Amino acid sequence: MGMAASPICAETFRIAADTLTIQVDQMPLREILSKLQESGVRVAIDDRINPLITAHFENREIGDGIKRILADCDYALSWNTIEGPVGKIHRLSEVLVYKPGDRRTLKPRPVLTAAVEQTHMSTNSIACLKNEILLRLRAGVTLEQFRALLLQNGAMVLDGIPALGIYRLRLPSGSNLAEKLNAMAGDPQVSAAEPNLVFRSISPVKTGDTGSVATPRTLTAATGPAVAILDSGFTPNAALEKAVVATLDATSPGQAITDPLGHGTQMAFLASGAVAPTGTDPSTESVSIIPIRTMDDNGISSSFSLMQSMVFAMNNGAKVISMSWGSTGNSPFFNDAIAYAKQQGAILVAAAGNEPTGQPFYPAASPEVVAVAAMTADGNIWNQSNYGSFVKFAAPGFADLPVGYKGPPGLYGGTSIAAAYTANVIARYMELHPTTDAATAVSALLKSLTTVPAAAGTIHPEIPRFNNTSISAYLK
Repeated sequence: MGMAASPICAETFRIAADTLTIQVDQMPLREILSKLQESGVRVAIDDRINPLITAHFENREIGDGIKRILADCDYALSWNTIEGPVGKIHRLSEVLVYKPGDRRTLKPRPVLTAAVEQTHMSTNSIACLKNEILLRLRAGVTLEQFRALLLQNGAMVLDGIPALGIYRLRLPSGSNLAEKLNAMAGDPQVSAAEPNLVFRSISPVKTGDTGSVATPRTLTAATGPAVAILDSGFTPNAALEKAVVATLDATSPGQAITDPLGHGTQMAFLASGAVAPTGTDPSTESVSIIPIRTMDDNGISSSFSLMQSMVFAMNNGAKVISMSWGSTGNSPFFNDAIAYAKQQGAILVAAAGNEPTGQPFYPAASPEVVAVAAMTADGNIWNQSNYGSFVKFAAPGFADLPVGYKGPPGLYGGTSIAAAYTANVIARYMELHPTTDAATAVSALLKSLTTVPAAAGTIHPEIPRFNNTSISAYLK
């Protein structure tokens, strides 16, 4: 593959494939390391170190390039191995810079918040992560051919999902995402390319205070089908301790899971059965859960992070996946992940959304997902619940929760609550019917629903309810 050399101008810093290009004169080291961070590399440095760096070279192997930049410093490099269809790719993951023999004063530089941009694809404008694309190669592409493709486009591999054959790439800063996607998609070695789509947490609505903090039921050890909760994370709680099968912080792999928003922990209480929605019969069963943090501190996730989380959930035995987030944009790659989970025998449940637009909201609108609207405690459709032909039914959507969302505990409502509770009931059904398959479990649920005429004057059409009557019929 022929490659035209890119022009190198003053103060250039670029990582492409496994190479580094830099043109700087008397640039502070920390500024260079900030540019390295923008390329997805973790950085920690002693505050006392910040020499002025002059360096001029092009397409040098990245380890050797970093060695030249840090020639007068003590440092350590860490590498990740990315697995995928072309084989193993080694990627620089961390740089530590410190005084000779003294790492005690190392300070990690703040993790950069992923930048979001609007990109026009065909006739639609979609929210996605800036300077990132997802890529699937055609069968038979070699590592050297992939490397040449990366160099041609000034791109580097950030990560991969071997089970789905998808790579996550970082493009040069300031890239025109739509143009790069079109160029990549037209390359004979590329099977498909798409933006790294942004998904946002569905915020529950606080409807009141209870006067006292709700007391969740302390769960006994759970051994049945597990519910994976792809959400804002999880704060460990004594009431849920025995229900947790595994955890993952997909925003910072290797770190202990946290929940800065509280939403994921709220969903854990509902999916596990420690808390039941208002107006429902409390359960005595304990459901296993797999809390996964997919959202950053702003409640934003990407299709790649969510796909990674789904594969982790399946590898750890999840039979139900609860998803309380979404986007108006649809990701073909994420639909592949849904199909993968379904082929592994999982049932996917998603919140329909807390805005009554009547428009498709993904992943709930994906054909293979059970999309759930919300009911109030009196059995009516919640007026802020989304609706549309993609919604399968409405379920109880209000609960007195011992953990708040960005605030204190209390009464909360929303389609996220309805989805997490539905996931709990499906897991209980599968525990009662251990030989059943996913399709049978969903079919039995749909047959149990209660149809109630739409209330006069409401924008919501007639929709089946998943209420106490139908739930009792389902769990027989």
